[in-house]
Amino acid sequence: MSHRKHVIALGALLTAASITACGSTGASSTAAQPSGSTQASASPTAAPTPQAKLLTKTQLTAALLSLSQMPAGWSVDASGSTGGDKTFCNYKQPHVAKVQVSRNFQKGGGLTASAASVGLRQYANANDAAASFDAMEQALQTCHKETYQGSVLKYTAMSVDKTGDRSLGVRIESGGATVLQQFTLDGPALINVGLGGIADVNADTTAQLLRQQVTRYEAAATR
Repeated sequence: MSHRKHVIALGALLTAASITACGSTGASSTAAQPSGSTQASASPTAAPTPQAKLLTKTQLTAALLSLSQMPAGWSVDASGSTGGDKTFCNYKQPHVAKVQVSRNFQKGGGLTASAASVGLRQYANANDAAASFDAMEQALQTCHKETYQGSVLKYTAMSVDKTGDRSLGVRIESGGATVLQQFTLDGPALINVGLGGIADVNADTTAQLLRQQVTRYEAAATR
């Protein structure tokens, strides 16, 4: 694949990865039902964190990982790209996140380009967040491939560290580019971290960033 095609594939994949966790509003399309039985890895169900309080958008934004907490070589991606309301295979969400914030980072260029994203989605309460996590987990049991904006995205379950109340991971591949997405349910919030690239995508770095993001959120939500 040419250099240009690799870069285009990475861009499409990172855009898709930033939106397929859970859109900001409920999707109206019926979830696709591809064949296969691969199930997204998730930790056993645990009781939602009772002491977590609801935060304002300003407080949630402040709880996002900052540039100073990223490994060396990263810079903030201020392009402001967003994917709207897309979900994995357009599954229907049971609840809408009341507040949603995210931050994107970038590193390198060309075939060594990498990108990272961190996000917090806060629901009205812990029960709504748990139901939304359930819906995403169930969708990924049958959603293994779809076409989005002309790019074929392939989804594979990925083992993850057990953080928060529950967690799951998804490996997303398209056109030679790979994104590792990890999600954690933590009280009334869904926390996501994604790391993508062409030449190298480090699962340990993704896990480290997720642990740091969960810690920052919990510190803000339990003060």
